[in-house]
Amino acid sequence: MSSLEFDEEVHRYYLGGVQVPGVTSILEGAGLIDYSFLGDRRELYLERGRKVHKATHEDDDQDLSEGWSDEILGYLEGWRAFRCDFGFVPRLIEHRVSSPAHGYAGTLDRVGRIRDGTELIVDLKSGIAPKAVRYQLAAYAACLPHPRTLNRRCVELHRDGTYRVIAFKTADYQRDFETFAWALREVRALEEPVWA
Repeated sequence: MSSLEFDEEVHRYYLGGVQVPGVTSILEGAGLIDYSFLGDRRELYLERGRKVHKATHEDDDQDLSEGWSDEILGYLEGWRAFRCDFGFVPRLIEHRVSSPAHGYAGTLDRVGRIRDGTELIVDLKSGIAPKAVRYQLAAYAACLPHPRTLNRRCVELHRDGTYRVIAFKTADYQRDFETFAWALREVRALEEPVWA
């Protein structure tokens, strides 16, 4: 099995020393996620998302550092409310995964169980989730054993301390993964040289 490495500085994944695309960049490259509407605010929103992910990670590890802004703490309150309401206990947090068979990698947000024993794979969004999150979650699930047994959920966290859960049907997993696989083929086709 190829070893997975991640270069945090340039946000690149490597499998066995060979660079492979990340899940989000695949979806963007194929046009399934489009952040162009954010314009020059994109970096601001990306930075907010990174901070929210870091704060929720620290909180899940019961090691929350001081100094988070009220805005970030609002999103964190939404995550805490979700965890409490569903009895969610994460077992994988910000976990890097890869698919050597398909040649891609990514970092899933959470895998864990809720109060009734159901196992969830969760993606956190600090704002309105793009429709392609269903494909993103299918791609991450495909990197884990028994992907069809994982219930895919997106948790939108809001600044005011609330949240919204978006559920994706287990029966749609294969279709959603096939859409992701199409996106991966599209991105790879763009990388191939065009011969005259």
